[in-house]
Amino acid sequence: MTGGAGIEAYLCQIAAALPGPARNRDDIIAELRSGLLDAADAYCAGGYTPGEAAAAAVAEFGDPRQVAAAFRPEIAARQARRLALTLITTGPLIGLLWITAATASHVAIRDAPPWHWPGMPPAAPVAVPLFGAIFLTFVSAAAATVAATGPLARWLPSSYRTAPATAAIAGFAAAAADLAALILLASKLASAPASLAPVPVLAAAAASLTRITLARRAARHCMTARAALS
Repeated sequence: MTGGAGIEAYLCQIAAALPGPARNRDDIIAELRSGLLDAADAYCAGGYTPGEAAAAAVAEFGDPRQVAAAFRPEIAARQARRLALTLITTGPLIGLLWITAATASHVAIRDAPPWHWPGMPPAAPVAVPLFGAIFLTFVSAAAATVAATGPLARWLPSSYRTAPATAAIAGFAAAAADLAALILLASKLASAPASLAPVPVLAAAAASLTRITLARRAARHCMTARAALS
């Protein structure tokens, strides 16, 4: 086995033990490859053959499973922060789509609880308070994730395990909020379908359906990453 092949085989073992999306693994593997090649070059300069230098560099870095385990908290934090920031960024956009759909569908905003607004669907007395509770859960979980993966992390206990958990909660909460909006839409379709504005409603529903799928998938990935830290 040549020196380069030996290093690549070692990196493949580490990559196989790393959780999360490929882009996270790629960054770490690139960093490790650079370090291994530098170490191998140093051994070559000391008189080792390329194969011996690669073997010595690999031995210096240690067991691939232990190396992978050392990077798991970093990967989990990256996943968690990316999910939280993505949800925080896309939330106002999807909310704006639903507001546009509601106003275009003749829902009149008044100085009263939302379920008393003219044009609201029959499910509003249940769905709107549910949406409010879910929204508060989402905001709290997303804020906790950002705090646990930023400068405040050094003062938070077990932040490397907290971040993927709160990110998963934020992801599931975002999906639940979209589901509540779709329940309202279904209620409106059943009671007064003619009042709906097709284009804004379809755009809002498509955005929510997309976020439900992606947010749930990302939340599951965060839970998997957290489990790998046990």
